[in-house]
Amino acid sequence: MYVKLRGHIEIVRQSDSKKISFDAFHSVECEHDIFKINQPAKIHIPTSARLVYKDKKVGESVQTATQFERGDKISIWLGYNNDLKLELEGFIYRINYKTPLEIECEGYEYQLRRPCETKTWAKTTMLDVLKYIVKDTDIVLSDHIPDINFTKYIIPANITSLEALQVLKEKYGVAVFFMGKTLYAGLAYVIDNGTVKYKLGYNTINADDLKYRSADDVSLKIKAVWIKPDNTKVEAEVGDKEGSQRTLFFYNVSSVVELKKLATEEIKKYKYSGYEGKTTTFLQPFATIGMKGKLIDPKYQERDGTYYITKTTVKADARGGRRTVEFTVKL
Repeated sequence: MYVKLRGHIEIVRQSDSKKISFDAFHSVECEHDIFKINQPAKIHIPTSARLVYKDKKVGESVQTATQFERGDKISIWLGYNNDLKLELEGFIYRINYKTPLEIECEGYEYQLRRPCETKTWAKTTMLDVLKYIVKDTDIVLSDHIPDINFTKYIIPANITSLEALQVLKEKYGVAVFFMGKTLYAGLAYVIDNGTVKYKLGYNTINADDLKYRSADDVSLKIKAVWIKPDNTKVEAEVGDKEGSQRTLFFYNVSSVVELKKLATEEIKKYKYSGYEGKTTTFLQPFATIGMKGKLIDPKYQERDGTYYITKTTVKADARGGRRTVEFTVKL
């Protein structure tokens, strides 16, 4: 079957709500990562183009950089033939006057690049703090945000809403990421966006960075941090004393004994026999963060398994379209 790489980029100007769309570009690159808040993307397009109106009339030649500006909404669709998937829904962050013209984009975290009013809570929850940070935006909070209580929580003065969100992420060790306009905060491997199947050597282009490992070869130490409702911390360590360290945060724990038990259970996520790393595919099958990747190894069936997709990078240009998918834990 013959397939043709296609793309569609749509921009809605904030100045007059005028919609601009084009199906041709030099290159597109998008990235999504459950361990990062931002969703960067870059588009390279010609520095000049001819306008085509709704009645198909071809108009004058214009400088493309003058047709849109920072803050305009943008959607990027990629795929083959008429089967296009939404790769990014966000905003233009910066226009770089290069040849070809470079447009830097972001997801809905762009709407948080604004001053955040300082606020202090005697008692609150993570959900209420998130509601305060994203108020007056188009951002929707996920239904899967866990119930975490805070005591004496403070958003300091002179920071942006995006910085306030980053402080929450770093201070309490939660995963914070966007899926379109939906914001999630909580444990890293909770979201289930469906399953994609990969048969190594068939619908994968390059699996050289996908390495198989044995659980016996993994030396790991977990530093478990229990954050109490009053923001005090209790720490415990489990695992291999000389192993590489991962720091994990826990809430609503009743004792140090329970903390160590939970941390011991977490080690099982990382000490497994199976694959780790990344694989490169075409744009299809479609995959994004929060999905499960079911890997099938035709040569060694004992290596088959399902893994959590934590990062995707999509690139499309004159040479074709590629999607790099990264896996972290075996499910």
